Amino acid sequence: MGAGRCGWQMTVVANLCLGVIGLFPCFLLSVYVSHLGVAGGAPSGWTLVVVPLTVGFGALWFLVNRGLRKLTTPAHARHHWWLALLLTSAPALSLPVGALVSGSF
Repeated sequence: MGAGRCGWQMTVVANLCLGVIGLFPCFLLSVYVSHLGVAGGAPSGWTLVVVPLTVGFGALWFLVNRGLRKLTTPAHARHHWWLALLLTSAPALSLPVGALVSGSF
C-alpha cells in the first residue's frame, strides 16, 4: 500500500514539473505553427529546432511516466496515463485562466 501511495505522489510532482518545463516547447510549437501560413511553408531553421525539442520532450515525458506507472498499484495503473496528461497540461492551462482573472486578457 505504501509503494502505491508514493507512486501517486511522485506522479503528481514529476508531471507538474514536466508541465512547467513543457511550456517552452509548447510555446515554440505554437509560434512555429502560426508562422506556417505566413512563410508559405515550414521555415527550415525553425524545423531544425522545434521538431527535435518537441519530440525530445515527448520522449522524456513517456519514459518518466512509464517508470512512475510501475510504482502505482496494479488496480489503479490504468488511470496513471490520464492523470499524467492532465497534470502535465495544468501549467499551460492555468496561463489563460490567470490572465482572465487578472483582467489582462
